[in-house]
Amino acid sequence: MAKNKKISTFFCTGFGVGFFPYFPGTIASFIILPICWLIKSNFNIEVFILLIFLYSLISLYFLKFLLVDKNNMDPKYVVCDEYIGQAIALIFCDQRVLDYFIAFLIFRLLDIFKPFPISYFDNIKNRLGVVLDDVIAGLIVTVLFIIYYGL
Repeated sequence: MAKNKKISTFFCTGFGVGFFPYFPGTIASFIILPICWLIKSNFNIEVFILLIFLYSLISLYFLKFLLVDKNNMDPKYVVCDEYIGQAIALIFCDQRVLDYFIAFLIFRLLDIFKPFPISYFDNIKNRLGVVLDDVIAGLIVTVLFIIYYGL
């Protein structure tokens, strides 16, 4: 069980990013940008979405080991959810630095201030709630980009 806890901690902290002393969620959201850029540059959108889905499933699995007997079900050091939400925000984002910066900024604002419906999912105090608030924030950014590009 201790091995599962170590692997889960490493994975769910975004491979250690969550242990940064200041703004670990923001740093995680920023670090995932070039990774998403590389994936989107080398694979089609279906592969990108599949990778986000698989990463989400693995995150939920590992969160099961990490968040047992915790009073705080969404500790700051858990940043795998930021990776997921920020990646979702970039699904339909053009490969332009400005667009990535805007997606990053909007996602972070939504994740920090948690307007409805994000706040609803943030109040779910289990491992699904840890991930869903960021998924919803990412989906909102995705919809905003679809509307923006449609205009």
